[in-house]
Amino acid sequence: MNTLREKLTSQPDRTTSEETFRRILLQPTNGIVGLVDELLEVSMKISHQLDWQADCCRVRFFDGEWKDSIDVPMRKSVFRAILARIAALCNEQTSVAISPYGGEGDLSVGANSAILRVAFVNTPETQKLELMAKSGTGVE
Repeated sequence: MNTLREKLTSQPDRTTSEETFRRILLQPTNGIVGLVDELLEVSMKISHQLDWQADCCRVRFFDGEWKDSIDVPMRKSVFRAILARIAALCNEQTSVAISPYGGEGDLSVGANSAILRVAFVNTPETQKLELMAKSGTGVE
């Protein structure tokens, strides 16, 4: 069975991307912390946006333009916990305080210190996360 890192070393196709995100979101390792770590790792190769709507996490992929989405069943509390973990990580890496209710910034991720652009909203009305690899910093 291929590991996440092995799948990411080649250019992912649409099916591989969908399978990877479904596995990360539905079968996370090490709880929320592990789930977020895997999301950040995959984000070095596949820029994406997640938002919560009607008991589902909607995942949209970005490849120069936003592509169609997939829906993954998820409790709102789990999605909000993912966003809270992202806020905590942002606050660990920046001198500017980022609110747990939303913000944006850059995160250094992985052994090669790839830079991800992070933007998120975590309010009772709206839950959304966007992770985009900054040019030239993704896994090669």
